[in-house]
Amino acid sequence: MFDLLLTHHISLYIESLYKQNQNPALLYHNFQHTEKVVQRTYEIAANYSFDETEMFILLASAWFHDTGHLFGEARHHEERSISIMRTWMETKEIDKKIIEAVEGCIQATELPQHPKTLLEEILCDADTFNLGTKEFFDTDRLLKKEVELRKGTRIDNWEETTLNLLTTHTYFTPYCQALLNKGKQENIEIVRSFLK
Repeated sequence: MFDLLLTHHISLYIESLYKQNQNPALLYHNFQHTEKVVQRTYEIAANYSFDETEMFILLASAWFHDTGHLFGEARHHEERSISIMRTWMETKEIDKKIIEAVEGCIQATELPQHPKTLLEEILCDADTFNLGTKEFFDTDRLLKKEVELRKGTRIDNWEETTLNLLTTHTYFTPYCQALLNKGKQENIEIVRSFLK
């Protein structure tokens, strides 16, 4: 029912959205981040036997999940992302149940994350994959700069915010727990050492 062509059309649409609505402040929530989340989604999903429809839901939600950042502040970007996704999917006459499943995945990425289905868990883990990797400090620096640019003010207590994010975060899939929990704990210890 859902061939790769439709997913490819989504990827082209999302790429054009980012090109047409460039925001130099989006140092982290940019097209490269979206591409990375799509790659991580593929990686995590490879541990399961999903049918074409489930894979479409996963990949569509990964492509659309942060588009709301292009049209407003970080707060409530999930709702805007859902609105953008719905508009696109309704013009393609995609089944309402599929649209609702994609919406659920995007909504689940809102912090603190509360996914209710396996597909939602996978997108949440793909979106926060970097928290358990060595690249975390690079992405955290970019995120800090992005927040400062968007708010127009310097942030002095960023390490506390970072530590709170890391210590309250959960990986939901067994794959990410096994692969990333140790790295995340190491990142927590490094941030704690900054605060001493």
